[in-house]
Amino acid sequence: MKFLLVLAGALATGSAFLSSSRSVSIAARRAPVNKGIFMRKRAVSPMKGKSKVLLTKDLEGVGRSEEVVTVKNGFYLNYILPRGFGSLATAEALEQAAVVAAKRAEEDAVIAAAAEENKAKLEAIKTFTVTKKVGADEQLFGSVSVTDVLGAVEEASGLTLGSPKVKIEDIKMAGTYDFTIKLHQGITAVLSLTVEPEAESSEEKVALLQCAERPNAPPQNPFPVQRAAAIRWASRATSRVASFL
Repeated sequence: MKFLLVLAGALATGSAFLSSSRSVSIAARRAPVNKGIFMRKRAVSPMKGKSKVLLTKDLEGVGRSEEVVTVKNGFYLNYILPRGFGSLATAEALEQAAVVAAKRAEEDAVIAAAAEENKAKLEAIKTFTVTKKVGADEQLFGSVSVTDVLGAVEEASGLTLGSPKVKIEDIKMAGTYDFTIKLHQGITAVLSLTVEPEAESSEEKVALLQCAERPNAPPQNPFPVQRAAAIRWASRATSRVASFL
């Protein structure tokens, strides 16, 4: 009997201990955890996965020679380095690049000022003219090229523009058209171009008279670039083809 009483007391004590331990465990799980200063999430570095690279050649869309640019590591390892466009920037390279950048900024300021002056001169003239051979309904023989446009602009303005970016529509007829010339970064002149029919030369007039007087006789001095001769021979060829059909 005494043994049973001792056993019952031990079971009661163990049950109470387990119950208190479970309560403490639940409370511990529900309580907020203080991670402390060493457990805080670290900020991601903006340079993670990137590198500063000193370019040794101009790379379109990335930078110019002697400039320091920030690129992704993969782009540097797979493209820039194998092709010799640049290398990782050292402290010395960064100092040198800063000097080059300052010098270039001064040069760009001078070039931009000259471009602004040229823009003012061109927009004061505004309209430029080219002449082209035309056919029926003012249709051009060929088209107006960028070289034609720049030639007309330089001749009228007295400026030497080099090879600026010219934006103009594809011209197939005589008339007036708007176009732009990019003189510098952020500096673009908005101009107009008038395409006029080219006056007929004396040789063309002679050829026209020959065609009118002797439509079936060959011209005395044929030359394929003349419009009159070209029209006449084309007409004869068309009639000959039609006779075989």
